Amino acid sequence: MDAQEQKSQAQDFAEEWIKKHKQVRKMRRGEEKAWAFSITSLMDALTILLIFLLVTLTSDPLNIKQDSHLLLAKSTAPVDATEHAIPVTVKKGFIAVDQKEVVRIDCRLADGRTCTNDIIERRTFCDMYPEQCDENEKKLLETMKFEVAKTYKENGDENSFLIVPLYNALEEKVKEQQQENKELGREFKGIVDIIADRDMPFRLITEVVHSAGQAGLSTMRFAVIKSSTR
Repeated sequence: MDAQEQKSQAQDFAEEWIKKHKQVRKMRRGEEKAWAFSITSLMDALTILLIFLLVTLTSDPLNIKQDSHLLLAKSTAPVDATEHAIPVTVKKGFIAVDQKEVVRIDCRLADGRTCTNDIIERRTFCDMYPEQCDENEKKLLETMKFEVAKTYKENGDENSFLIVPLYNALEEKVKEQQQENKELGREFKGIVDIIADRDMPFRLITEVVHSAGQAGLSTMRFAVIKSSTR
């Protein structure tokens, strides 16, 4: 066998080896691809769980953030918040159903001025640090009068206890909850959690309670700060 034939056989052998090596690598890549772990479905599941947790936490009516517009009263009464309820928040400024504003609350001082955010924050400051506020200023801030305008009352009557936008929003929530309970085979208990600022007058709270009752909510629960002493 001459040198030319040896060279030709060596080239053939090399080409054959390269061809087989490429086939082996291709098969390995195919196997690796077939067994590759996909996280797409896992990420979808985690995203759904995250959204569910966010919705659950943000819709919790007892997850209350207090500020100058919402300060809860104190009470020693035990509260059972395990049952599902419709939350109604009554703040200095508006009434909300399930954290959605439905009607405005007007506020005025005895001197006729409208309660601005600065005035409301000033009242909270004077409540917390009375020694740093003038007595005349404290007395004026205590004259804040909160009420729902008669335009939001039934038939535009200022003496009416029915707040129409609040009633409409609660009636819609009641229907949603009744349908949900029906599908889940649960009993509708008609519970409303009233989260009211401690400075809201008795008249306004009575109007909220009356409107809730007219919408089909028969059990009222009030959110308070639990205190160990009376």
